[in-house]
Amino acid sequence: MRFKGTTILFILFVILGGYVYFTEYRGKEERQKQEESKKKAFQVEQKDISEISLIYPDRTISAVKKGEKQWEITSPAGVQADSDEWESLASNIPQIDRNDTVAQNAQDLTSFGLKDPPAKVSARTKDGKTLEILFGSENPKKTYNYAKLGGSNDVFLTGSNWSKTFTKTVSDVRNKKLLEFETDDIDGVKIAENTKELEAQKSGENWQLKKPVDTKADSSEISSFVSSIRFGRAQSFPDSPVDAKTAGLDAPALKVTLHDGKAKTDRVLLIGKSPEKDKYYARDASRDAIFIMDKEIPEKARRPLFDWRDKTIVKLDRDKVEKIEIQRGSENVSLLKSGSDWKLADGKKVQFDKVSGMFNTLDFEKAKEIIDMPKALAMYGLDKPKLEISFREGSNDPKRVQFGSDSKTPEGIYLKSSDTPAVKVVSKDVFDKFNVKAEDIAEAPPPPSSPPPTPPADKPKS
Repeated sequence: MRFKGTTILFILFVILGGYVYFTEYRGKEERQKQEESKKKAFQVEQKDISEISLIYPDRTISAVKKGEKQWEITSPAGVQADSDEWESLASNIPQIDRNDTVAQNAQDLTSFGLKDPPAKVSARTKDGKTLEILFGSENPKKTYNYAKLGGSNDVFLTGSNWSKTFTKTVSDVRNKKLLEFETDDIDGVKIAENTKELEAQKSGENWQLKKPVDTKADSSEISSFVSSIRFGRAQSFPDSPVDAKTAGLDAPALKVTLHDGKAKTDRVLLIGKSPEKDKYYARDASRDAIFIMDKEIPEKARRPLFDWRDKTIVKLDRDKVEKIEIQRGSENVSLLKSGSDWKLADGKKVQFDKVSGMFNTLDFEKAKEIIDMPKALAMYGLDKPKLEISFREGSNDPKRVQFGSDSKTPEGIYLKSSDTPAVKVVSKDVFDKFNVKAEDIAEAPPPPSSPPPTPPADKPKS
């Protein structure tokens, strides 16, 4: 009986606890939501807004929603929308706050700046409801704007930021993207200027130049260029209509073609004349609108071939290198990998930071110049190199790097690696990292241990 009574008390406790939770805590949350909801000008969700009109004394800008997040400008006609910007406007409408009412059924709205309001927002929902708010002048303290809803003359205060948020020009809400694509979908780049052409193709995560020379590209440079177009935006649009011929776009001086592998189509950016310093007329070949862009992308596109190509000294996988040999004339220094350490041929341990510094130099130092069709190697001091380094990765043939004579323009030293017929000019710092003797890189032997102190002799007994 005692167990049965305890069980009943426990059940009553759980019921009471649930009642307290739902009435106090959950009820409190619901009450807070209701109170916050009362402070909003509109009871609407962003997803339900299907049309927006921004109405000003001198213009009206309107758009309708097409699809999940796509918008189309209906006024003025013939202007492509920036869907992200219209989505942002739609998301802000439910957030407009309604604070203290300062006048009920005001007969004269002039003093509130609401007779001829500087900004008016009208929206329609999917179920046909119309939402309308008029923003007037600021209150004397300039902390709020006067506002009222359409169909009502009750004047209330709302945050002064809302009037600014919904004050837009056509340029603000039109499509300013240079080209429409996703960065990861681009697998080809072509840049054509007059008779010059540069072409690159993507293979996996890396880029390969195809024109004007077939060689490895600097993948980070190509990717950065593609991203700059993806996120680039038009700075402005011509004040008065400009035709393609006047803008230099009928036969553009510069043409950038990005191949969209996913869509299996080309995205083409045409760049024409300069209307003013550091500005260019341009357009997406798939759209009629001519816009004005800044100089960043044209300048990047016009960089010399050297900037686009891979400037790595030699490709190595440092984790797979098991042996390094440094040959200076008849002198040879061999470094052998032993676990995570390196040792000389005589078994002496090598300073780890010295070997790490060698690999870091090859990873991060870049060629200053690349000579694709070198003349006789003797011209570069490479017929009898003053230093030769070989790197062995397992059973593969070793990769070799040879240092020749000094280069004056650009300043540095000539170098040739076994993985390419090209001759490169690199910083002398690269040479210095490898121009070492065994004693330069061996770890210093530990100091000899001190002998234990000699105990004092026993005193003779008297």
